[in-house]
Formats: sequence, structure tokens, C-alpha cells
Amino acid sequence: MNRTFPPYRLMERDYLAEAQQQHARLERLYHKGQQLAWDGRALLREALARNGGRIDIPPEKKKAIGQVFTIILWGELAAWTISADLAEQLEDVEAKMAASGQVFDEARHFYTMRDYLLALDIELPPVDAFTRAVLLDLLETPSLVYKLLGMQLLVENVAVNLFKAVAKSGVEPVLCELMPYFERDEARHVGLGVMYLPKLLSKLTRWEGLKLQAFQIKINTFILWGSILVRDAMDTLGIDTNASFHQGLAKQVELMTQMGHFRNELPGLFRAPPWLHEVNERSIDLLFPPDPQATPRWQQTLNGVMGRAAGVTERVLAVTERL
Repeated sequence: MNRTFPPYRLMERDYLAEAQQQHARLERLYHKGQQLAWDGRALLREALARNGGRIDIPPEKKKAIGQVFTIILWGELAAWTISADLAEQLEDVEAKMAASGQVFDEARHFYTMRDYLLALDIELPPVDAFTRAVLLDLLETPSLVYKLLGMQLLVENVAVNLFKAVAKSGVEPVLCELMPYFERDEARHVGLGVMYLPKLLSKLTRWEGLKLQAFQIKINTFILWGSILVRDAMDTLGIDTNASFHQGLAKQVELMTQMGHFRNELPGLFRAPPWLHEVNERSIDLLFPPDPQATPRWQQTLNGVMGRAAGVTERVLAVTERL
């Protein structure tokens, strides 16, 4: 039993004034989400109707959509659970409101994507071990800091850029109509991490900060390996993976800047030195060529080796971690 309930301080005027001063933008995230809420059932039904009531694309593109969006589907379910955890555990009311709004967003994303994939009429493949490991880490950790950093700043950032890339690809009209709605919601979810995480990071010890940096590196590494596994599917769909990764990398720097990371170091956030940022940029061009058709033979060979290595590593991870 929680013997501290009810928290009467939430009605104290001095507390309310201070909370509003510090977290008013978080409260606005909640209200903005209410204003922009959309009906996934109606949106999907109308999009299907505009396109003849069915999804008519070649089987290889349907298969590729399944390979990419099985990750999105189960990622949305995980995000739904994680945002509910945040809504329960966050103490500041304004942050709790922002997380509560996200719960409704993620529920809508899950059922809309589920219904779209059912309309696509394919058998979804299982989620790869890299993705599953990331989602399980975020679901199982009791730490609010790990959940906020991992889901709001890393995973959601990847999702925003993927949704943009899919919409731009024009691969399938119904899916492309849905993507801007998903993207708009996910951008607000990133905002929760940017606005609230610095308060929690400032309380970390040096050791806790180092462990969080290792966690951040692990998440980014697994996302990279998982992306290599679906690289061919992305190419089949006409998704510009190269541009998406470059945008995601730039967005991570932008988010850290918004949090004041480069003005005043925040414990737990990995700050890449300039040379490493350049290495990351070149690695993207190496692993995800901007023009796959014009890629030199040596690079094609290297990418083939990396693809096989990703497959072997994924199978080893699945066995060793029982994923």
C-alpha cells in the first residue's frame, strides 16, 4: 500500500507555480496531442477506399513491407507499454500528462498498423534478435532514465526518420498516407525525453552515467545491425536508407543540443568527439550506399560480407540470450 497517497503538495500554490514555470511545455505536449488526435480506423478505411479498397502491389514489395513493419508493429506495442510505465512512475504531473498522452498515441499506432498489415494479407516474419533485445531491455528495466533515453531519444528518433522515408518513397499509397500521422505523433514523444530527461540525468553519479553511456552505445549498435538485416527490404521498397541514417544522426546531435548537452555536460549522455562523428558519417555511406546501383564492386562485396555477418551475429544472439 502506498502510504504517501494522496500527494497533497500537488495542490499547493507555490508548488504549482514552480511546476508550471519548469514544465509548462510538457503539459502543452499533452494538450497538443489531444487536439491532433486522429481516428486510425477511419483514416485506414478512407485511404483504402481511395485506392480501390485493397492494397495492390507486387508480392516482393508486400514481403518487404512485412520485413520492415513487423519491427514497427511490435515496437509500437512495446512503446505503448513503456509509455504506460512512464505515466505511472513519473512524479511531476506535467510529465505524467505528456506520457499519458503518449499511451493513447501508441495504442492508436498499434491497432492502425495491425489492421493495415492484416489488409496487406501476408504472413509477418518474427522480429529479429537485435530488435527484440532492444525492446526487452526497455520493457524490463525499472529505470525511468533508461526508458526515456532508450525509447524517447533513440528508438523514437529512428521511427520518425523511417516514417519520413517511407512516405517519401511512395511505395504503397495507403501506407504513405498513414505515415505522416505516425511521424507527427512520434515527434511529440521525442519531446518528452528532450524536456524531462535532463532533470533525471543531473542526479546520476559518475558510475551510473558511465553505465548509461554503455547502454546507449548498445542500443545504437543493435539498431545498426538490425538495419543491416533489412537493408535489402528497404532497397526493394525504394526507401533512401542512406539519407534516413544521415538525418537520424543529425537529429541526435540536435536533440542533445536542445537539452543543453554541449553547453553543460549531462551525466550519462555519450558525447561523440568530432572525429567519431566523421567516422559515423562515412560508415553510413559505406554500409548504406546513397546509390546502390552505382556502388563499386568492392563495396558490394563488403556489404555482402556485413550482411552475412549480421545474420550470423543475430542467430548467435538469439541462442545465447534465448531471444
